[in-house]
Amino acid sequence: MNKKIEDTNEKIYNAFSEVLLLKDYNDVRIQDVLDKSGVARSTFYAHYKTKEDLLKSVCTTMFSHVLKEEKSHDFSRSSIFDYKHFITHIFYHIKDESRLIHAILLSQSKAIFLDYMREGVREFATACVVNGFVDLKGLPEKLKVRSVIESFILIIEYWSDAGFSDTPEKLTDYFLKLNV
Repeated sequence: MNKKIEDTNEKIYNAFSEVLLLKDYNDVRIQDVLDKSGVARSTFYAHYKTKEDLLKSVCTTMFSHVLKEEKSHDFSRSSIFDYKHFITHIFYHIKDESRLIHAILLSQSKAIFLDYMREGVREFATACVVNGFVDLKGLPEKLKVRSVIESFILIIEYWSDAGFSDTPEKLTDYFLKLNV
């Protein structure tokens, strides 16, 4: 993506998060985002058709950025240290996006966002289960994967409620304790 497009998207994403802190998602208008971002209407519509497209783009961009390293990593030969490092790395990226995530989690778009997050971490959760880095003894594999995904979501919601005050390392500890 070129720098101009990245800058425009950043302006729009930042404005969107500011508006979400002030209004419920259903009450957000494109004009609100335009007013906050300073982006022209034609520029906005060159990138997005609706505010739902904007939300989807925010989520897709965030999760692909946060989890892009995972797709290129062969976890079948990894150690628990690699998993801990990667999980902590994910939490650092999430902390970088904490303002936007917090705004979305407080908005009516929370359920949509969490569904995107579930899909975003599914491959990693599956790798955790298949490679034995989570135990959850006696549970079927599919239930283990769902449990890992839901514990990840639970931690993100907890972290947001706590104002992102815990460190990513502490969140990694919580994640591992929930998935013993």
